[in-house]
Amino acid sequence: MDGKLYVITGCTAVGKTDYAISFALKNNGEVVSCDSLLVYKHMDIGTAKPTPEEMRGIGHHCIDLVEPSEKFDVSMFIEAAKTAIDSIISSGKNVVVVGGSGFYLKSLYAPTIDDIKVPQDVCDFVNSIYAKSGLDGLVPMLVSANDGVCPSIDIKNPRRVISALKRCLASGKTLDGIQSDFKSLDFPFRRYQKHTILLERDQEDLKLRIWERTKKMLNMGLIGEVKFLLSHYENLNDSAKNAIGYRETINWIKNSTTEDALVDEIAQNTLKLVKKQKTWLKKQIPIDEKIVLR
Repeated sequence: MDGKLYVITGCTAVGKTDYAISFALKNNGEVVSCDSLLVYKHMDIGTAKPTPEEMRGIGHHCIDLVEPSEKFDVSMFIEAAKTAIDSIISSGKNVVVVGGSGFYLKSLYAPTIDDIKVPQDVCDFVNSIYAKSGLDGLVPMLVSANDGVCPSIDIKNPRRVISALKRCLASGKTLDGIQSDFKSLDFPFRRYQKHTILLERDQEDLKLRIWERTKKMLNMGLIGEVKFLLSHYENLNDSAKNAIGYRETINWIKNSTTEDALVDEIAQNTLKLVKKQKTWLKKQIPIDEKIVLR
């Protein structure tokens, strides 16, 4: 093994940041953020980005990498995380990865991207069929590309059907063949031993923390932060403007009601996200240790 990754994860508002910083302090570590929103500059309050004071002198990586108008995806995260991890290990310190963003977290444990490149002419062809005939035109083509078998995806979902057909046509393979090849791929973090800690809390405690955190964000100036982003960036990245907290505040600015209503909407949507995150983490990530925080 080239090194060990201590991965600290859990749902939104469970207390990952505080726990990870304390863990790093006790174990001569530095933190690698595995959060898809902390990569954006000037998005501090709505993302609960740790402040320099909260970092307590611990080195943090993969934070404030790009402007909110720029593209950032899992492949870019992988490259940034590889650089950070190698640097931390080379310095003789331990790596503490913290976060819970789907594909970013998954990329530590399994392949998340492959080498299929879809040519522009294939994209144009599939898009034109969809524009003319909708799913009725695409699904038969997808079945044909899969040796006459209906693929195991939601064929009523246009986005999934369009993506699947493009990939089949570009690779000349069935979806099963693509998936089989994908599972055999190497991935950058395979060589690292990992110890994964899942943080949990009592549901009522978590609800209270979400409401209190949302109120705190507004008191700290979330509305002003969103107004700054809207005035300084003509085209915010979709991930940035659709993130919980930002999406609701953008709508609130356009259709101003009360701040209490904004708090309620953000908190309710956060609770819905938490439910999805808990299910996903249990199914997708190998957990070595569970810790219930109080």
